[in-house]
Amino acid sequence: MLNNISIRESSFNEDNSIKKVGLNDHKVKNFGPGNYQLTKKDINYIVYGSCFLASGGGGPLGLALLFMDKMLNDADVMHYVNPDNLEADKNIAFVAGLGSPDKIFEGFGQTVSLNAFMEMDNYLVQSGQEPLGYLIPVEMGAMNTLIPFIISAKKGISVINGDPCGRAAPEMSMNLFNIHKLPLNPVILTSDTDESGHYQKLIIQVKDADDAENQARQFAQSHNSTAGMACYPMRGVDLNCSMLSDKNWAKFIQWTVGFAWNLGRDMVELKNYNKFLEFLESFPLTSYTLFEGIITDKEVREISGFNVGKIIVSNGIETFFIYYKNESLLAWNVTRKCYVAMGPDSINFLARKDAQPFSNSDINSDSKKNPKNIALGTEIGIIGLCADEKLKNTELVNLFLANIQETLAAFPEDHIPYPHKYIPLSDLMSNYNG
Repeated sequence: MLNNISIRESSFNEDNSIKKVGLNDHKVKNFGPGNYQLTKKDINYIVYGSCFLASGGGGPLGLALLFMDKMLNDADVMHYVNPDNLEADKNIAFVAGLGSPDKIFEGFGQTVSLNAFMEMDNYLVQSGQEPLGYLIPVEMGAMNTLIPFIISAKKGISVINGDPCGRAAPEMSMNLFNIHKLPLNPVILTSDTDESGHYQKLIIQVKDADDAENQARQFAQSHNSTAGMACYPMRGVDLNCSMLSDKNWAKFIQWTVGFAWNLGRDMVELKNYNKFLEFLESFPLTSYTLFEGIITDKEVREISGFNVGKIIVSNGIETFFIYYKNESLLAWNVTRKCYVAMGPDSINFLARKDAQPFSNSDINSDSKKNPKNIALGTEIGIIGLCADEKLKNTELVNLFLANIQETLAAFPEDHIPYPHKYIPLSDLMSNYNG
C-alpha cells in the first residue's frame, strides 16, 4: 500500500541532508509500471495530480485530457529521470506552451511546443553542443506538466522528476530558476505548423524573465494566441542532485512529478474525496481543508493582459472568496473578515462528489468544449498546501505579494486589505482554528 506511512512536516522536500537521502523512494521517486518508463495511463495520473497541485492554474484539466488523447497513443512509452541520476554532460531545457485556452480548445497550439523543442535542439547542435537529453516541466499544472511528456513520446527524451515551481505561478519570473539566476537565453518562440508544414520561429536574447514573458505574449498574439517557448538551456551537472552536487538542491523542487502521479492515481482509481484527503496526509507535507461549500459565482476581469478573478464559495453559514491571477493567490473568509491562505502556499480545488481536481478556468467554462467543466452549484473542498521552504525566498515572496495586490486592486468594491507581508499557511491556520 502506498499510504502505509504517515508523516506530517512543514514541506515534502525541505532542503536538508536527512531528507535528501531516500526521501519517499517508494512513493515519489520510482513510480509507474517500470522504473523510469511511463505509459499513457501514468500520464493521465500525472495530469490529474498536477492539476491538483497547481493552485488553480497550469491550464484546464479538460483541455489537458483532450490534448493527451489527441497527442498520445496507448502504445506510447515515455521516460523520466530522477534528479539524483542526471548525466552531467546531457543538455536540459524547459519547453512550454502558452496561449488562450479557447484557441487551444478550437485546435490551435497542438504543435507549438514540439516546434520549440526542435528549434532549441537545432540551436544547441549548430552551436557545437550536444542535443537535448532532458526536459523539465515549467511548473505543476495539467497542461504544463503534460507537454514535456508529449515530447518524450515523440522524441524519446527523458523528463526530469521535478520542476522549478512546485505549483503553478502567474508570471515566468516566479520560479526558482529565475531566483537563482540560472541562464535563461536563448529564448526560442515558435508558432503552430501550418498546412504546408512550416512554422514561424523567433530566437532572442532577453534581459530577464519578465522580458521573455512579454515577448512571448506578443509573439502569441500574432499567431492565433498560442506559442511554444524553449529556454533555460543548461547541462545535467547544473541540476544533478546527487550527494556530489549538493548545491543544486536549492535550484528546483525535486520529485514533484512522482508526487503528482501518486495523487492522481488515487483520484482516478478511487474517486473518493475523503479517502483522497487521508491519502494526502500520508505524505510529508502539511495540508489543510480550508473550506467546504458550493461554488455560487465566478467573476472574471482583465488586467495587463491577464485574467484575474474571484471564485465565491458558500456553505450557507460562511462565504469564501478565492482571488486568482490565472492561479489562485489569496483565500479570504468574508464572514470572519480574515485571510485564510496566500501564495506561495497553494489553494487547491477538489469536487466532493468524485475527488476530481480542477483549475479556475474549468469553473463555469463552456461545457460543449470542456468535458471537465465545473458548473456553478458544484460542491467542492478547498485544500491548502504549505509551500516548499524554497518558495519562501524573500524575492519570490515579494513577487507573490505584488501579484496579490494587483489582483485585489481589480476588485476595489470588496475592500479587502492588501497583505503587507506573507503569513505562512500554518500560522494562518493556527489563528483561524484557534
